[in-house]
Amino acid sequence: MSKSATPLAGANGSGLPLAQDLMTGAPAIAAFMFGQDTETNRRRVYHAADKLGLPCFKLGGSLCARRSTILRWIEQQENAA
Repeated sequence: MSKSATPLAGANGSGLPLAQDLMTGAPAIAAFMFGQDTETNRRRVYHAADKLGLPCFKLGGSLCARRSTILRWIEQQENAA
């Protein structure tokens, strides 16, 4: 049997390969959401996860999130405003 060369689609039909869709750690999430990983931006990620409903989960003690899910969440926040 040969393995498929087609990457698996990311969550929500984003089309991103799973490895590119998944972010592991607050630094990666902060860089994605705010453009750079700083201590302040990491704290903003933790605050959003705790108080604002940022869609994320723990995996082995690390905060994880999917790019596609965060983009959808941001879009929902924009539509609600």
